[in-house]
Amino acid sequence: MSIRWKLYLLAGGALAAEVAAYLLWRPRMLRWGATDGEASASLPGDDRASHPRVQSTRAVTIDTPPEQVWPWLMQMGIGRAGLYTHDWVERLMFHARYVEGRHSATRIHPELPPLKVGDAVPMGAGAFAAVSDVEPYRHLVAQETFVLRPLPGGKTRLITRYRGMGFLSPAAHAIRPDAGPVPRLIRFAVLRVPGVDLALRALDFLVADPLHHYMETGMLTGIKARAEGKSSRADDADAADSAVEPVAATT
Repeated sequence: MSIRWKLYLLAGGALAAEVAAYLLWRPRMLRWGATDGEASASLPGDDRASHPRVQSTRAVTIDTPPEQVWPWLMQMGIGRAGLYTHDWVERLMFHARYVEGRHSATRIHPELPPLKVGDAVPMGAGAFAAVSDVEPYRHLVAQETFVLRPLPGGKTRLITRYRGMGFLSPAAHAIRPDAGPVPRLIRFAVLRVPGVDLALRALDFLVADPLHHYMETGMLTGIKARAEGKSSRADDADAADSAVEPVAATT
């Protein structure tokens, strides 16, 4: 056997091992931080997808009451307060900017109108998440579900759930006609080019699901840090210089 074939077999074996490890880890990934009861419980917004391709439930405990967590949810959105996660990924993917510039907000901004049913939350790259249900201090449903449950001692259990048909294809379908040329081209390819949607499903499983996990766990810990008053962005010294005008969620 030639050295080339040995390298091919070695690379194939390494790839197979990585895929196997991912498949073993995936169930834990989809319920990071959540208890058995939280992962199996029915939550607001579940009825939007009766036969989802993917469902994830993640959770974190915040050492402050729901009344102090809720305002952070009400100002979310790209061009608004951000999503409180790994901003560098959003900046890299679609040049995201926020009310405080290059990073998600570190304080409550009264000038940002709170989200309400019918709003379209800007998610970046021309995609929007429709707000379908709001119950103050209890839950917000906007593509994903955010549930606040009060705990003894003035604490909050923040639970997020995604339940739907994946990420890349739905995001492409959610691109609006007034988006930029590149997002519109992506939407055209997904809707019109045979095989593209199927390829996106594979990418969802192998790439988008782990990326969503990375971003959502970052969001949960980001909200927790902000609500508990532990957030600091001193490393973004140029943030104020690149701040943008607040973007209202469209109706």
